[in-house]
Amino acid sequence: MKTAFLLFALSFVANALDYKQDVMPIFKEKCYDCHSSKAKKVKGGLRLDDEKHFSKRFSKNEVVVPGDWDASYLFVTLVMPRHEKGAMPPKNKGESLTEKEIRTVAEWIHEGAKIDGEKGKPGPANWHPDRLLKFKDGRVITEQFGEAPKVEKLEPKWETWTNKEGRKITARFHGLVKEKVDFELKNGKRVSYPLEQLSGESQLRIKVLMDSPAMMSEDD
Repeated sequence: MKTAFLLFALSFVANALDYKQDVMPIFKEKCYDCHSSKAKKVKGGLRLDDEKHFSKRFSKNEVVVPGDWDASYLFVTLVMPRHEKGAMPPKNKGESLTEKEIRTVAEWIHEGAKIDGEKGKPGPANWHPDRLLKFKDGRVITEQFGEAPKVEKLEPKWETWTNKEGRKITARFHGLVKEKVDFELKNGKRVSYPLEQLSGESQLRIKVLMDSPAMMSEDD
């Protein structure tokens, strides 16, 4: 049983976005003029080219709230209309982030804002940016995310899941995103596993759970 557990656990793929690899290149192109060591004056004292400095600033004014992109001031400034005070980048100070770049930042925060090797707790599956972020003409429709969906918060149960090779594991089911199952292991680690690699019975249970009220947002 221990061998089967180890093999099954190793088959999971940890695919959380990383700040240096996935997000920093976006800020380098769009934000470094005001928020890097090369800036004539670092606006707000916030440097985005220094992982340690940036991570220490997360909690100040809720610049980044790991797991909650909508509550993160950084994200809010990136999607504000350019003419409003506080919008980033400011009007006449560079190009706005593209839809793909905005989604990347939101997903990075949702997955726990992994930076400098550390990661916070990920957000709930029903608040994944792919489900809630809406765009029109390249701009975010901000009315789509004001309040979190009013859903009943139920603690997931520990259940036994089986893959197509018959290996079993005990885990909590937290949602399904891009055909990847979000499982919580007994050691507290969150892992992502391809739905198609689970047994038919386990896939059916997941589809039933995804249709339950607790897993659905009001937009659904």
